[in-house]
Amino acid sequence: MSARDRETAEALVRLAASLDGAVLGLGTAAVAVASWVKYLAVSGQLRLVASAAASSIADLRSLLPGSGGEPRLAAVRGYVRPKPGGMILRPPFSGEHGVITKHTQMCLFTEWRGIFGWTFDLHALLFRSWKEQIVTSFRTVPFVLASSEIGNPIGMVHINVEKADQPLPLTTVFHKLIPIETTPYTLFQTIIGNGYPIALLDEEKILPIGKELTAIGLCRAKDEGSVEISSCPDLPFFLSELTKDEMQAELASRARILFWGSIVLGTLSVCLVGRAIYRGWKRIKLRREARQAQQLFEEAEDAIQEGDSSDEEVGDGQLCVVCLRRRRKAAFIPCGHLVCCCNCALRMEREAEPLCPMCRQDIRYMMRIYDS
Repeated sequence: MSARDRETAEALVRLAASLDGAVLGLGTAAVAVASWVKYLAVSGQLRLVASAAASSIADLRSLLPGSGGEPRLAAVRGYVRPKPGGMILRPPFSGEHGVITKHTQMCLFTEWRGIFGWTFDLHALLFRSWKEQIVTSFRTVPFVLASSEIGNPIGMVHINVEKADQPLPLTTVFHKLIPIETTPYTLFQTIIGNGYPIALLDEEKILPIGKELTAIGLCRAKDEGSVEISSCPDLPFFLSELTKDEMQAELASRARILFWGSIVLGTLSVCLVGRAIYRGWKRIKLRREARQAQQLFEEAEDAIQEGDSSDEEVGDGQLCVVCLRRRRKAAFIPCGHLVCCCNCALRMEREAEPLCPMCRQDIRYMMRIYDS
């Protein structure tokens, strides 16, 4: 861990522990609420997946109303094939055949503290937009899910990925790290900042022909007698290598984790906030007691000074440890040491950091001790 990351972590720990842990308790409560909201969302997704009609591609047509009817949520499993009479994609680097290609170029940076030892990332401040830039090209052609990988399929479902927000199960077919040659601009970045480009990551992913997938979404019948399926915005899956039962098992496991996580975090937040409230109430109570004791001490100050000015004989074991002239009559709270006269105790209590002269413990307030 770098020095900057360590300082940031220490600052976060101090912030979380402030106000007797109240900040940490409120933060934990916020995380618990977010986990509960996420649990409700995942539970709704689980109910939708469970309600989806699981059907083979050949029987899917019989489950749907006629053309123009309302779409129905369904899950079908089949093999990726190009649309009859359609084209296929062949990426330039791998040469594999697919129906979806995604080519990504990402610049990789190394991080270090510049020769000037900046305490902040000056490079990220000046070149953030270029540093975070990732060039991506995405191409797709119409394709279908067929009931058989090769030969004459019994049926097929057209896949509509135009509005699919869920991640697609693409396969990486090309992966190469290209070093970047050093330029005068690179040297300038090295001097002023703590990050400079070292390589270009070139990656190519495709959806290959013949891959077995499950499509779950809104199915509708088209005019020409074909069936089309599109993504449902309320579901976390659209095209997946998982079966419907595996999707339900994954969502159920995620829902259990979120449920018990929210319960544990909520209980922990209640304990932390309750502890902070109790400690705050106790501190207020001690402060009120100290204020009342201080008022009593100040009201008796004149009598204290008159009593301390008397010429009574005092033994060596009863002399004030500060002035060594008056009798010990003021006890410090909470340590309870009776070592000072009232005048010296008042002077010590009014200092910027009042500490007991014997044990160096903080002085909350003082109490006058009367002889019997």
